[in-house]
Amino acid sequence: MIEIRIWSAAAAALLWTSSASAADLSGEIGVVSDYRYRGVSLSERNPALQASLTLEHGSGLYVTVWGSTLERIGRPSSSEVDVTAGYEREFNKWISFDLSATRYSYPSAGGDNYSEATAAVTLTRGPASAILGFSYAPRQRGLRDDSGRRRDNSYASLQTAYEVRGTPLTVKAGLGYERGAFDEVERGGKLDWNFGGEATRGPAKLSLTYVGSNADGGGRHALVGAVSIGW
Repeated sequence: MIEIRIWSAAAAALLWTSSASAADLSGEIGVVSDYRYRGVSLSERNPALQASLTLEHGSGLYVTVWGSTLERIGRPSSSEVDVTAGYEREFNKWISFDLSATRYSYPSAGGDNYSEATAAVTLTRGPASAILGFSYAPRQRGLRDDSGRRRDNSYASLQTAYEVRGTPLTVKAGLGYERGAFDEVERGGKLDWNFGGEATRGPAKLSLTYVGSNADGGGRHALVGAVSIGW
């Protein structure tokens, strides 16, 4: 109940301040061939329908609501809804930082809900950019091991992008390292990586990405396609 009030207050504050200065509302809806999160499939290697809505205020504050189907499209009882509140600020034209908190919610499995804080720095130079990020989720009810013990979770990542001049293509690559409740490696320490390309034409976006990890179990590697429309 307290967490709901926090997110409601953040959204209400942002909506209220939008009357005093400019605020932008944007959204996106699309389909991915496999919902991969930090290298692991959350849709059982099935396609997933995803959508997001973001309200950005001129001060740098923003609120994003993001949702995805899980397992199979057409099963409304299996879904994920994330709410993120954050603050983004530019130091100069090359460096910016972002601080945010996200509540991950699963309507059909409320006991798995959890919260996570993230800090990220973006470095930009011409057509190239890199994002250094670190996320931390403290011990809480939604983060438990097989024995029911609550655990924390940390994730560090580097995501890079290069816009190919004169074309609609952006080449992307990333690497992540996770320890804690979600590392899914017997002795601890999960790595994930990705490499692919993204093409944008007007509001449409098409991407193809190779995703891999050293997580235990099958399905460690996948070629993931995605198509979306933004506004």
